[in-house]
Amino acid sequence: MTDAAEIAARLTEIDAERLADLVAAYDTLVTMTFFGDQDLYGVAPIDCGGTNGSDHSYRLTKLARMGLADHRKRGYDWGKAPTRGYRGSKIYRPTALGRAVLTAYHEEMK
Repeated sequence: MTDAAEIAARLTEIDAERLADLVAAYDTLVTMTFFGDQDLYGVAPIDCGGTNGSDHSYRLTKLARMGLADHRKRGYDWGKAPTRGYRGSKIYRPTALGRAVLTAYHEEMK
């Protein structure tokens, strides 16, 4: 098994759904914008179907801890922790590993 297949085998159904939602929302955002620098973009949990009281923020953060997504606080660079007060909202984007795991998950479910 490859790393992606091993991770896909451990994903819960809801985590796979949130990863698929993240990939779709991010790809739509990048497609709809006319600027080439994808490092600028990220989607909020609400863009992935989240509502007040849903578990989207938790699940997306969990995916980020697994290396399947990147996340950052709004207004800060990717991978850099804020040093002073900041908005609590995070934005997310899928990683290459996250995309590979999602593909492996769908192949496993066939």
